[in-house]
Amino acid sequence: METPLPQTLENLDHLLRTTFDRLGCVEGERGSYRTGHRPDRAEMYYLCTRYPGLDEAELDNAQAECGRFLPQDYRSFLAHMNGVRIMGLSLHGATGGLLHRSTAGIGQPISLRYQNVVERPAYIPHGSLGIGAMNGPRFSQGMLYLASTGEIEMYEARSPRIGARWSSLAAFLSEEIPRYLAQHDSDGEPLVRAKLLPGDTDDWESRAEVAKKGRRSLRDRVKDWLFPT
Repeated sequence: METPLPQTLENLDHLLRTTFDRLGCVEGERGSYRTGHRPDRAEMYYLCTRYPGLDEAELDNAQAECGRFLPQDYRSFLAHMNGVRIMGLSLHGATGGLLHRSTAGIGQPISLRYQNVVERPAYIPHGSLGIGAMNGPRFSQGMLYLASTGEIEMYEARSPRIGARWSSLAAFLSEEIPRYLAQHDSDGEPLVRAKLLPGDTDDWESRAEVAKKGRRSLRDRVKDWLFPT
């Protein structure tokens, strides 16, 4: 049985804190924090930033900012945390009217407007909400959309092909983020087996296929990605 979204969000906070806090953290307003301090990369670099949740008025502004209807699941997500960045994975949030929060040392998320208004490909279904992006051991960059069905779909960068799909936002948070973290060592460095192909490639799937294990069906590749042996 799938864990309800509110509990999934609490579990996510716990996972991020227990994974990264030992490297150093900074507390912010309304539950926000930066954790996983890596001063060897940059003085103020943190592996994870979790932004403060939004109130009802701010949620309405977030919907106006992205120019699209916010499904209840993502609205609940934003009420808990206004986006999160975990190394190369970002779930977006709202930025309009929130500049005062930068003084807390937490900063701001990538705006929902970017993926829904500024650069929204024509092939994305009208009812899908752009919620984030990731660059990890799925071999290239993927753009995340919350479909009208409630599923999370990962489109290849600048391509209409879907590389992975999760049954819900809760499933994505509880399945993909732990898997993503497991591809890195305790200092947030990618493990040897988590090799990436370079940049945004139009032939992402075919190159990933050759690099991993030769030609296989999309169904089999997605199964391997979601349930690694």
